[in-house]
Amino acid sequence: MSIVSFDLEGDFAAFRDPSVTTNQTVTITPSKSAIVGLIGALLGVARSNSIFEGLYSESYIELLKNTAVGIRVRNHPKKWAFFTNHRSLKEAKTKPFKTELLISPCYTIFVKSTNEINKALLERLEGNNFAFSPTLGHSYCLARIPRFQKIEEAKEVQPQNRRVSTVFLDEVMESNSRKPGVLFETSIGSPARIVVERHIHHYFKGDIMKRSVLRHFIPIPVDGASSYVTIESYDTPLSITKFYAIDDSGEALCLY
Repeated sequence: MSIVSFDLEGDFAAFRDPSVTTNQTVTITPSKSAIVGLIGALLGVARSNSIFEGLYSESYIELLKNTAVGIRVRNHPKKWAFFTNHRSLKEAKTKPFKTELLISPCYTIFVKSTNEINKALLERLEGNNFAFSPTLGHSYCLARIPRFQKIEEAKEVQPQNRRVSTVFLDEVMESNSRKPGVLFETSIGSPARIVVERHIHHYFKGDIMKRSVLRHFIPIPVDGASSYVTIESYDTPLSITKFYAIDDSGEALCLY
């Protein structure tokens, strides 16, 4: 089993929270759909070619169905907010509108897909030849991909007692239980900071695409060093999340 990884960075990012409509609030990390959309842009997979096809084309659905992604945050996130005056449609006055941007975001993205998609992605990365320019949430937030690699030896493992520095999901908390689906503790001797975000996650049950709001736990670097936590227990009732070891260090990548 192989995994393709690449660094993703830029001057700004604008991954919006779709649940907020009164202002343009942004999130620290992109959702899986945003990453799959970026991979589609690199490969030339259009999300939809016609308004009559619906929101997603068949090729994009196949890409989403067969692809799992992992995200590692590589720097301490910073946001910048500014206000603009928008004309009110209800009254003869203007009102302030808040916009946020993420400053100098840096990620490492891990991709596990079919051999065909992995091969095509590697060819695009090696040739630095992309069908569409990669962006970070908005067309004015251009992305850079300075480094990539193919991880040859990746094997699926159980998350218990594994260190994790990538984003991991709680498949239970937001759905049908008050009990969290994941328990973890900070590893002794390693400072860690965890930020929790709620993202709309698209996944498949057979051939049916479902949507669910899930909590994403994001390890944030502290003092220039990667944060990681040790997983004590992990429940996966939705069968979305899987963990992969790429060496003998005891660390695992979380892909979903």
